[in-house]
Amino acid sequence: RAPSALSGGMARRAVGLVFASVLLTSARSASLCYDDRPREPGLYDGEIYVDELKRSYVLYVPPGYDGHHPLPLVINSPNTGVAAMQELKQSGLLEAAQRYKFIILTLNGYDLAFNVIQNALAATEGADDIKFVREVSRYLVSRLCIDGDRIFATGISRGGRFSSRLASEMSTEITSIGVVSGLRFPRPNNATRPVPVIAFHGTDDPINPYYKGGPDYWQTGVEEAAQSWAQFNGCRKSAQHRIAKSIVKLVYFHCEENADVVLYKIEGGGHTWPGSEFYYQNQDRLHLGSTTLEISATDMMWDFWSRHVEMRQDKHYWKHRDVSRDDDIVIAALRAEQGAAAAAPRAAQSREYARGGPALERAWGRARARLVRRPDGDLNALLAPSAGWAPRSRASIAAAASAALLGAAALALVASAVRRRREARASTSSSAPLPFL
Repeated sequence: RAPSALSGGMARRAVGLVFASVLLTSARSASLCYDDRPREPGLYDGEIYVDELKRSYVLYVPPGYDGHHPLPLVINSPNTGVAAMQELKQSGLLEAAQRYKFIILTLNGYDLAFNVIQNALAATEGADDIKFVREVSRYLVSRLCIDGDRIFATGISRGGRFSSRLASEMSTEITSIGVVSGLRFPRPNNATRPVPVIAFHGTDDPINPYYKGGPDYWQTGVEEAAQSWAQFNGCRKSAQHRIAKSIVKLVYFHCEENADVVLYKIEGGGHTWPGSEFYYQNQDRLHLGSTTLEISATDMMWDFWSRHVEMRQDKHYWKHRDVSRDDDIVIAALRAEQGAAAAAPRAAQSREYARGGPALERAWGRARARLVRRPDGDLNALLAPSAGWAPRSRASIAAAASAALLGAAALALVASAVRRRREARASTSSSAPLPFL
């Protein structure tokens, strides 16, 4: 009996160990990528063919990516006429990706314009941008270790309107959206679940008016769009708070799946990205209105997105944090977003750049696709404070003017010396060379 009991105990222990091993393996497989998905950190130019059209994009993989631990993906859509590389500089997303460790997919619209018209719908004769995003995102998910529960979309102006459309057409893939100067409510809205929304818009926006009016594609005001999203998400409460001298936060909460809708109303703000040094330094040149540095849209988006991933998974998110009253919920969310903006440095404290990398060519399905790594110098130029279209300071202009005056004076001296030399040669028969003054 003793050997029998011993063998039975050992058998039970063995079964327990196997069961625990299975649980551990399944838990790990849910959070790690065990197949080989390497990619050196850096910038990549990407191309993919969709409906016989060659579409392009820029991919950024942050330092720390190891191919096994999944990272979030941010799909970034630029404004009309703005290329992907320009948008990366203007929004400040690169610095944020280094801080928070997320991958950026910045799209190029066909002819630098996404196919999105009134009510965030597509023109029938235009390029199929939704198919473009589906194809390239599926291709990247098959090549990179990406967290499918943390795929976000953002954009400014036309890119923001396109992000609104992505929330409607790809709600099963897009976790949340963040929109600058372009929030729309698609009609019809084809989302199959509530979508958390955070938006920023200036009241003096000269392109997409905060209130109704503007171009044919616009017409309705941004608050009406936010309210429509709140109604779609089943939000039952709303609140409004002034968080800075020129910024008012409108929030709709107690929504289905905790899919809050937040709009930051920037009084006197223009058609610009809040917190962007690029827009702030170039506001006179761009003629798009003023830029606030009181908040950072990029950092506040990231906090909102990250928090709402947890809120979607935890129905009693605030209750589990000892926050129960409506006012306290609004204040707690406000403090979290403000803390994120305040904690974000103006520039990355440390910048790590990867060394070299071979050009890669891959195929996915019937579409041809390729990724070619850019030199590190391109990344350095994007991150450098002096890069971009920043106007020269008064000191640099004065220095340039002084240099120009000195150069003109030197040229005058040389011309005078040459003239005197020619006159001297003409007045003397001597062939001895004269000193050049």
